[in-house]
Amino acid sequence: MKTDRTITLEIPEDMAVELANFKRKSNISDTRAAVFELLKYALTLPPYFRNFDWEKAEAEADADIAAGRVACFTSVEDLLADLKA
Repeated sequence: MKTDRTITLEIPEDMAVELANFKRKSNISDTRAAVFELLKYALTLPPYFRNFDWEKAEAEADADIAAGRVACFTSVEDLLADLKA
């Protein structure tokens, strides 16, 4: 990997643990290479996922659950029938 720029990052400990887990699962021994792979992946995500407000979506889902705006199904067939209704 040719280096054109140097970036120094300070990350929280929990993120460092996740980086170590990623390195292990991906069989990448070098931390720089692991960070490079993660950045490359993040930069190739479609705009929808990059710009999606996950915190807002989670808050909306929590509000729906708290208000009882949920449905439970005992089978896939029941779910599909509800979707078609």
